[in-house]
Amino acid sequence: MNSGHLKTVSEICEETGVTRKTLFYYDRIGLLTPAVRSGPQNHKKYSQENTARLKQILECRKAGLTIREITDYLDLREEERKEFLTKVMLRLQRQQNETEAQIIFLTSMIQAL
Repeated sequence: MNSGHLKTVSEICEETGVTRKTLFYYDRIGLLTPAVRSGPQNHKKYSQENTARLKQILECRKAGLTIREITDYLDLREEERKEFLTKVMLRLQRQQNETEAQIIFLTSMIQAL
């Protein structure tokens, strides 16, 4: 762990734009574990490494990866990530094609009314 400044929940939420609820959810599922827990109420503190990991998580969410896919992606070695992301892209393209077909069908249903 980096010995630099540890950030509070409020600080990391402000810096990254995530909500406390999201941050606590990521902790609960083991996706982003705080660097330190302290005090009687188990106050969470986050390191620079935690912040970098959270930013990776947010990039993955923006790209359409599921929580499971994000977990898998972050566990991969650097050289495995391109192939993994290509598979995610193919999944999203299939979903897009299915959605387009549904829209066409709905359009015909609407026109038939």
